[in-house]
Amino acid sequence: MTPPAGPGQHHVLKLHYERVGTGPVAYLDETYHVERGSHRRFYVMAAVVVLEHDRDPLRNELDSLVPSGWWHTTDQLRSADGREQTRELLRTFRVPDETCVIVDKVAVEPADTDGTDARRQVLARLLTALHTAEHGSHPPVELAVIEEHRIARINNSDRAVRAQLIASGAIAGTAPFLAVSPGTEHLLWLPDLVCSAYRQKAVFRRNELFEIIEDLTHVVQLR
Repeated sequence: MTPPAGPGQHHVLKLHYERVGTGPVAYLDETYHVERGSHRRFYVMAAVVVLEHDRDPLRNELDSLVPSGWWHTTDQLRSADGREQTRELLRTFRVPDETCVIVDKVAVEPADTDGTDARRQVLARLLTALHTAEHGSHPPVELAVIEEHRIARINNSDRAVRAQLIASGAIAGTAPFLAVSPGTEHLLWLPDLVCSAYRQKAVFRRNELFEIIEDLTHVVQLR
């Protein structure tokens, strides 16, 4: 869950876009299952890298497909119409303008009861891959935008992960990391779509959504 969008977030986001100029931006979200039970415990984070020249057209296309201005893939997947609309939105991804990178912590440690440690590991691996252009399918990311959480502890932990990566030299200190509401930036719908498509494939063995974006997606598995 995220706080509601506010004018302050719009202003901050605009300033960051101006600073990165023509550099690519990555939009991040997560999906996870950390409860004990019959399903495997995992923590996944996905990023969608969008090149600068496609950022505004892609946002406009999403808004035209979702005129209400509100989107949450999990809710849409509960109906046939919603699943079809989800497929429509996934088809807005294009090569080479968009690239997806997924990091899957395939086995959460038993002592990590709420997935906090797994989230740190996955985020660190994902930010490193994005800022170093590890997969060669996009230029180095110059701004990472993640969905803001209502729980301040999680937002603070995410910022601490970035600080540790900078201190270790894994990423540059000039690589900003911004947490905002999807209501502020509708391009955050993109990683939400990717996470849901990947979850459908990984947990329920339903591939009809993920196959739409599979050719432009890189998956990294953490043990």
